[in-house]
Amino acid sequence: MEHAKRPLETPNIKRPLPHNVEGIPTPTGPIPAETYRLRRQRLMEGMESGVALIFAADHVGDGQRQDLDFFYLTGLEFEGGAALLLAPEHPQYKEILFLRPLDVEDNRWHGNRPILSRAIELGTGIAKVMRTTLLPRMLTDAILNTRERDLVYLGSMVGYTSPIPKQLQVLRDASARILNSKIRDGHELLPRMRSVHDEDEINIMRRAVGITVEGFKKAMQSVKPEMNESELQYVFESHFRREGSHSNAYAPIIGSGLNSCVLHYGQNRKVMKDGELVLCDVGCEYEMYASDITRTFPVNGTFTPRQAEVYQVVLNAWKASVAAVRPGVTWAQLNEIARQVIDEAGYADDYFHSLGHFVGLYVHDSGLQREPLRAGMVITIEPGIYIAKEEIGIRIEDDILVTEGGCEVLSADCPREIHEIESIMAARG
Repeated sequence: MEHAKRPLETPNIKRPLPHNVEGIPTPTGPIPAETYRLRRQRLMEGMESGVALIFAADHVGDGQRQDLDFFYLTGLEFEGGAALLLAPEHPQYKEILFLRPLDVEDNRWHGNRPILSRAIELGTGIAKVMRTTLLPRMLTDAILNTRERDLVYLGSMVGYTSPIPKQLQVLRDASARILNSKIRDGHELLPRMRSVHDEDEINIMRRAVGITVEGFKKAMQSVKPEMNESELQYVFESHFRREGSHSNAYAPIIGSGLNSCVLHYGQNRKVMKDGELVLCDVGCEYEMYASDITRTFPVNGTFTPRQAEVYQVVLNAWKASVAAVRPGVTWAQLNEIARQVIDEAGYADDYFHSLGHFVGLYVHDSGLQREPLRAGMVITIEPGIYIAKEEIGIRIEDDILVTEGGCEVLSADCPREIHEIESIMAARG
C-alpha cells in the first residue's frame, strides 16, 4: 500500500511569468498555455457537438477571484468580464475568447489594456480574440453551425431559490431566439476533468501544502497560554506571505477551548488558556491552488490524558481511512471506515460531518463524490470528534494524492502523532 510518509520536498516548479506591463492577457503561473489549449480540446471532445459558453468573473481583484472554470480553461487570472466560446463543430472558429470593450480612460485606474492584435492572440494561446460586443452574433453563428442546434450547459446545478447562473440565462435567451435549438446538460464534464490533476497542478499543490506544513510547525512552536487566537493566525499568514502565497485558500479557523467544537468558527479572537486545545484549520493558496490541513494541539504543549484518549481515536480513524484510499474506492466506503472506528470507541454522536472533499483550484473543489476515486485526484481525509461539554474538539485533516498504487499523504511531514506534536512543541523558545 502506497501511503507511507514521503520526505517534504520543494517540487520543480517553473517560475511564474513576469508581470506584463503591456497589458496583454497571458496565462499566469507556471502552467504553460499549451496545457490550457489541451484542456479546451479535451472538453470539446467530451461535448462531441454543440456550443458551450464559459464566463469569467465580472470583476477580478479587491478580494474577488476569477471564475475557476474559466481560469482552468484559459489560465487568465485577472481578465474580468470575459467569455470563452467553444464550438467543436464550427468549420472556422472552434474556440473564441471575448474580452470586454476597451476603455482608454479606465487604463489610468486599472492598468493598461491594449487594442486587439495578433500579440493578444499569441499571448492568450487562443487563435481568435474578439470583444464581448460581438458575442451575441458569434454565439448565434456557432449554434447555426451545429447539426442539432444544441447548446451545452457546463455550469453547476442550483436550487430553485438561487439566482439563475449567467451562463444558463444566456443560453436560455439564445435558445428562445433560434428555432429548433435546445439546451443540453453537460454540468458533469468540467468537475470530472478538474478533479483529476496533471503533473503541473500536483507540483503546485505540493508547494502549497509544503508552505502550509511549515506554517503549522511554526504555529506549534509559537503558541502559548494567554496568546490570542488572532496572534496565532498571524504566525501562519506571515509565513505564507514570505513563502510566496498571496492569500489564504479559505478563512482560517483558530479555535481554542469550546471554540474547537464549532466546525466553522471564524472569529479567532479568544485568549487561549493553559490546559486548552486549539484546533487550527488553515491552508495557503499558491498560484490559484489550495491546500487544506487541520491539526489540534495543546496550548501548553502537553495533552492531558483525556485529550490524548480522544485524540488517539480520531487518529485511528484517520489511519484506517487513509489506508483504504486507492483508485476504485468510493467516498461512501471511506466514510464508513472512519465512522466504524469512531462508533466502536463510543463517540457516535460526536462525529457529525463527512470525511473529506476534493481539493484543487478551490478548497472544496469540483468533483463527483458518487463516482469512485481515480489516480490524480487530491482529497482531504478529516475525521473529528467534538465534545462541547468537555471543551474537547479534535480534527485531523491532511491532503491526500490518489496514486495508481494507493495514495500519498502530501502533508505527511506535518506532525500528527501525539509524541510528534509534543516533541516539536517542547522545542519552543
